[in-house]
Order: sequence, then structure tokens, then C-alpha cells
Amino acid sequence: MSIFAAKYILNAGTATKIVPAQVMAQQIIVHNHDHGGNDSIYIGDSSLGTALNGLHVPDTETLKLVLYPGDELFAIASSATPQVHVFVSRL
Repeated sequence: MSIFAAKYILNAGTATKIVPAQVMAQQIIVHNHDHGGNDSIYIGDSSLGTALNGLHVPDTETLKLVLYPGDELFAIASSATPQVHVFVSRL
């Protein structure tokens, strides 16, 4: 098992890959680190072109999910430039 942690500054114009694909399953914790700015983020797969087709993650929210082998995760901001923190445990 290996561990990966990172933070990314998002923008509303371009989706950012926050978890790359691996040959093994990955347990993911995603945290919208926008405290007080009311800037939501959206997460999804590589088709995440706009905030409208992703899963809404409100400011200060933390989500846990599992990515299967070969899957990757992208994020985009609804506005401004919020930070997203990612913690990955590769199984």
C-alpha cells in the first residue's frame, strides 16, 4: 500500500486531474478547503468540462470514495480559485 497527498488550486475554466489512474484500487478523501469563501467545487471523470456535469462538493465538505483500477478523478471550481486537498491510499 502506498499513500499520496496533494493540494490543488482550481479554477472555473479548466478541469484539473487530482487523482491519476493506477493499476490498483484507490481509497480517496477529497476536501474542499475553501473556508468562508463559499466557492464550491465539482468532481468527476475526464468528461468534467464544466461544473454542471460533476458532483457538487460545497465549501469545507469532505468526501470519501473508491476509484477502481484505471479510473482517474478531476475537479473544477464553480467560481474563483478554491483549494482542494486529496489524500489517496493505494490498495
